[in-house]
Amino acid sequence: MTADHAFVDVVFPVGVEEPLTYRVPAEWRGAASPGTRVLAPLGSRIVTGYIVAERDSAPVAAVKPLAEVLDPEPLLDKHLLALTRWAAEYYLCPWGEVIRTALPPGIDALTRRTASLTSAGRAALTGPAPLRPAERDFLLLLADRESLSLPILRRRPEAVRTIPHLLRRGLIAIHAKTGPARVRPQLCELCQLADGISPDTVRLAARASKQRAILQTLAAAPDGLPRADAAQGNPAALAALIRRGLVTVRSVEVSRDPFRFPVEPVDAPRDLAPAQQEALAGIDDALAARTFQPLLLYGVTGSGKTEVYLQVIARALAQGRQALVLVPEIALTPLAVQRFLARFGGKVAVLHSGLQPGERYDAWRRIRQGGADIVVGARSAVFAPLPRLGIVVVDEEHDPSYKQEESPRYHGRDVAIMRAKLLEAPVVLGSATPSFESYERAQAGRYRLLRLPERIEARPLPEVEIVDLRHVPASDRLLSPPLAAAIAERLRTGEQTLLFLNRRGFSTLLLCEECGATLGCPHCSISLTYHAAHGRLRCHTCDFERRPPAQCPACNSIRMRYLGVGTQQIEAAVRQRFPAARVERLDRDSAGGWRAIEATLARLTAGEIDILVGTQMIGKGHDIPGVTLVGVIAADMALSLPDFRAGERAFAVFTQVVGRAGRGVRPGTAVIQTFNPTHYILQAVQRQDFETLWKAEAPLRQERGLPPFARAVLAIASSPVEQAAEGAATELAKRLTATGVPARALSGPAPAPLYRLRSRYRWHLLVHGQGSRLRARMDEAARQVRRSVFGRNARLDLDVDPASLC
Repeated sequence: MTADHAFVDVVFPVGVEEPLTYRVPAEWRGAASPGTRVLAPLGSRIVTGYIVAERDSAPVAAVKPLAEVLDPEPLLDKHLLALTRWAAEYYLCPWGEVIRTALPPGIDALTRRTASLTSAGRAALTGPAPLRPAERDFLLLLADRESLSLPILRRRPEAVRTIPHLLRRGLIAIHAKTGPARVRPQLCELCQLADGISPDTVRLAARASKQRAILQTLAAAPDGLPRADAAQGNPAALAALIRRGLVTVRSVEVSRDPFRFPVEPVDAPRDLAPAQQEALAGIDDALAARTFQPLLLYGVTGSGKTEVYLQVIARALAQGRQALVLVPEIALTPLAVQRFLARFGGKVAVLHSGLQPGERYDAWRRIRQGGADIVVGARSAVFAPLPRLGIVVVDEEHDPSYKQEESPRYHGRDVAIMRAKLLEAPVVLGSATPSFESYERAQAGRYRLLRLPERIEARPLPEVEIVDLRHVPASDRLLSPPLAAAIAERLRTGEQTLLFLNRRGFSTLLLCEECGATLGCPHCSISLTYHAAHGRLRCHTCDFERRPPAQCPACNSIRMRYLGVGTQQIEAAVRQRFPAARVERLDRDSAGGWRAIEATLARLTAGEIDILVGTQMIGKGHDIPGVTLVGVIAADMALSLPDFRAGERAFAVFTQVVGRAGRGVRPGTAVIQTFNPTHYILQAVQRQDFETLWKAEAPLRQERGLPPFARAVLAIASSPVEQAAEGAATELAKRLTATGVPARALSGPAPAPLYRLRSRYRWHLLVHGQGSRLRARMDEAARQVRRSVFGRNARLDLDVDPASLC
């Protein structure tokens, strides 16, 4: 930045949607450049913002100055600024929110706001000025203290009304103080022998054996040792050596690496089957041409897609370029990391939200400083600071986990495609069950379609048996006779079984047999799930929990009955049926974090688990040769969701989990339990036939003007007041109609399938259809509603390309 650029545009992660212009003080003009974080005044606060542009002049005369420039050099380069700007414009969210998502969490400076009593406030306590009881109590609270945290004060019942009134009268003052960021580089004290010091020449008292041992240890470590290691359990002896100047101490940065894998490559490239060779050649053509090209790698489960990724990335590295690999779930990340570390060693870095903030910050810094050429991670890793990015891989591209459900509501796959486009690089989308969006674009010729139609080494796909639960006694429906017999056979032969049920907990409903009432969450329109391990009822959307009541809250009856099935109940049933089997469960309740997931899967791979019960965590990306049986406990749950993507999702989930069987030398089998055995989705899963599903559902989507043949934007109006949410959604529909959006393009307004969430009522309005102005019209109409009377009591959120309508 030159001295001529005296102004900059700054965006903020909260509070302001458009960039604001600030004057750059002379002392900061050499450092305040786009991509740099700054502290800037915003209202009465000093908050962290991000410079996005330089200016020669300001749009208005009165422009506030920046308070401070936080970074010696930009954290985001021009490419990432362009990418985050595109994401903000496309997904209709503030640019600052996207930039905050692109940076490691916890690095922004914290602003602490406090309230204190003014001299006028002290006089009011003793003078004749009239004070309401709430005001007097508030002033008395501050009278004996220098200041109190504003967020803590606002928890008091009268604070919302009292604080503004006291501020206007000048009786209290609000102060903002900026403190250090929560996440900073980790420092370690390193101890070394002082220059010229040798243990053999140092004179020590005869009884100072501990000091002599420390000197000898440090002599054998010329690069130094951490203070705790150097002390050898004798910190006082080490301190004495430091006081005498015999040992020096210096602070060095240390990396917080959550992985403890060997950094030397141990896995050589494998021979490819003809279909793999053809797919690799297609990707290699785009890589060699250094052009943007989306390639859909459509391969059945176990067809060797990962080996294709590994070999094409090796070719990118040979060109001096870098690679980004996205996986949909944290549960998949350790497995992917092991594969890539085994092939590429220390060139690999990992980014995902399951890491501790310090671990994630260190990984991000290592990537930015050029210490890694391959980044493997979940959704947010799409913004990894790779300056020479040459190829992007999105594994399991169909997975809805790539879509963020909170603002900014971006889709990791689609942002990855745009990033590759901006960089003129190929992007590989891999899946055994492609998303309809990607498959339609491949059919239309916009993506190149590469197929892997067979498993490696010509291994067969699992045989799928569908069990009709209508003909099974109710007492046997958890584990039907065919499934129980198949499990017993696997236990006899020493093979392993996965049992899939996409619902955690023990029972999903507590019902009063007297009046029919069910016990629901007080904050959400959903029933509470019983978790037997803790003896608690829990809401799976807001995490509210309570003890089960002894009698019905509605009629006081004691005839309460648990209905529905969760993974805990399946685990209990399996343990009872097969007491000698080694049984474990893998779901959100049992996992406790990605390290626990990794440990469970490691035990499964090592053959230490006979039967693993779990949710979708067990059905994605795992390659366990010993698993030869998969059981789908209750397929009907996924077939009747209120979403136009329900069929596509159900096919993907079942096909993926079925595909975990038979990936070793022994063939696999899957048993699907259902009350609807002739459903076309299950028939397609039984044949592993995506094309049949496509031919059945695509015409219906096209006729209704739904994705992938049209765009869609979902508006969610929410409020603690039921009528306010409905009013905002209805007003939005009226304003859209007034702009020329046809009625056939609107679905709703209507109550959301999950009508109440965290004590807020929710109404939906889906806009779908053709035309590039669809998002712009929705954005403008939403802004009008937010500025109107309807926006005062309701929040209006927009979800572009929604992954779920619940």
